Amino acid sequence: MSELPSVRPPRPATVWTIYVILFCQGAVIILGTLVAAVSSDAQVLDTAGTIALTVLYILTGAVLVLLGFKIFSGAPSARTPAMVLQLLIVVLSFSFFAGGELLTGLIFLIPAAAALVLLFIKPTAQWLDTAQS
Repeated sequence: MSELPSVRPPRPATVWTIYVILFCQGAVIILGTLVAAVSSDAQVLDTAGTIALTVLYILTGAVLVLLGFKIFSGAPSARTPAMVLQLLIVVLSFSFFAGGELLTGLIFLIPAAAALVLLFIKPTAQWLDTAQS
């Protein structure tokens, strides 16, 4: 006998929240990089360094957006890289605190910490595991 198709449980609010956070982080990185690259007159790096750094930032933003879509679609393999990137963003936020930029540090820290916690909690893990099967 053929097996009945399994009904996928609805996405928990945690998955929606992670998706929104990752999408917004990626979009802000991409747009901010493009605006900075176009409007910047300060030459801290040479042209090759500026291009390389711009490409690196755009790729990072694209990876965050892609991971958001993958988690939203139920790919459990996207959970670990999303955790790693969020942890790196949390660590990066402390450099802003050390430099006296409290608001910038909080803007980095709060969404990344929220996404990191939401990636670990039970509803997210269970939904990603059931979405796989």
